[in-house]
Amino acid sequence: MIRLALLASLVVAALAAGAALAAGSPAAGKKVYAANGCGGCHTFKPAGSKGTIGPALTKARLAADAKRAKQPVTTFIRTSIVKPKAYVAPGFKPVMP
Repeated sequence: MIRLALLASLVVAALAAGAALAAGSPAAGKKVYAANGCGGCHTFKPAGSKGTIGPALTKARLAADAKRAKQPVTTFIRTSIVKPKAYVAPGFKPVMP
């Protein structure tokens, strides 16, 4: 459930970043993000969260981390949820559940 919530929140972030994704609901993703405490670890301006344990979910951050991981943004987001230790953003510890 937590990984689903994180996936939803990152999809919302990708949508905010302008990534082309399949049809989805940013409003629903925002609710899942809030309901599952994702903001406790991540800063995500549209959700009003300011967590600092994990990387901020911004267009620039997602693009930079995806580039470092040598993946398209949408693939990077999916991989980050399914295999969170596959890529750990610089300056962060591999603590994502």
